[in-house]
Amino acid sequence: MGGPVKRKFPFVTSFRDRHGKVRYRFRRKGYPAQYFKAPYGTKAFEREYAGCLEAEKPAIGADRIRPGSVSDVIARYYADTSFQDLRPATQAVYRGVLERFRAKFGDDPIRAFDAQRIQRVMNAMRHKPHAAARLRKLLAQLYTIARRERIVPGTFDPVKDTRPPKAESEGYHRWSEEELTQFEEAHPLGTKPRLAFSLLLYGAQRSADVRFLTRKAIEGDRIRLKQSKTSTAVNVPIVALLQEALDAGPLGEVLVLENNQGTAYTAKGFYNMVKRACIAAGLPHCSAHGLRKAAARRLRDAHCTDEEGMAITGHKTVSMYRKYAGDSGDAARADSAMARTYGGKVSNPPEKLDTVQPQTIEKE
Repeated sequence: MGGPVKRKFPFVTSFRDRHGKVRYRFRRKGYPAQYFKAPYGTKAFEREYAGCLEAEKPAIGADRIRPGSVSDVIARYYADTSFQDLRPATQAVYRGVLERFRAKFGDDPIRAFDAQRIQRVMNAMRHKPHAAARLRKLLAQLYTIARRERIVPGTFDPVKDTRPPKAESEGYHRWSEEELTQFEEAHPLGTKPRLAFSLLLYGAQRSADVRFLTRKAIEGDRIRLKQSKTSTAVNVPIVALLQEALDAGPLGEVLVLENNQGTAYTAKGFYNMVKRACIAAGLPHCSAHGLRKAAARRLRDAHCTDEEGMAITGHKTVSMYRKYAGDSGDAARADSAMARTYGGKVSNPPEKLDTVQPQTIEKE
């Protein structure tokens, strides 16, 4: 047995190993071969496949690596368990960061990057603070490999003496109630953008999980999945507004959302689909990930406890959940505290929150 498999997965071939077991690998000209760990056709297999498609093409001549160079250490990191144990989607992101760094500095000796030089790189990325922080994190991984392989002295750790630029923004824009309404008015039920919007907002999950959400995972009026980024299991009720969007469709044959080829969206393809819909709705500053933050904000505004909110979003730490939900202050408690301290009623009490009441669940 051997050769290409179904057209659903271009660049994938199958073969029998020496034990007679059928194995699958990704083979694309100019890209490194990758063997799949997950069973063929499963959700995990599709995640690995998407990660292969999203990986950046190695630079020409990348196989001619100078010993002790930045490229040398990056190649060793790719082969290390610290990288191999990452999920395919995370590997694709990290490869993108490191390959861009390799394109500029690949032939330079890793020893040449002292704290001063790394800080200069950080300073040059001041307009991209989040990207700078991620690069710095990966450089720390590279120096761990370099020290262990004795490419640099055991005490050589220049990253600890550097600082990434401070992020002035909170990252992706958190949608307001007015923006949510504007999008819904622009994209009626029965369209893919509206279905994606509803899954992200009313399901409160990441795009990476929404892209691979199967129809089986939403049986029984609940969303049951294990999050791809953290392996956190979530079991979320499907509220009436989400059920309305699901009933309107269009649903794929296997996945809830499928592209025009009947397969899962790639990360870039899904982002572009939602982004185009945002632009068409007059919301060019909005994005898919901002809907997850809007969902967390709604949970906070409905006075859910941190634990209740985290059960929906799947966040593992309170600090991260609160970062997503935002902090608008607790006006009701502030009024109560001031009234007890100074007596009487406050002159301008906060308006009652009536836009984020929990939705009823159908078929209870």
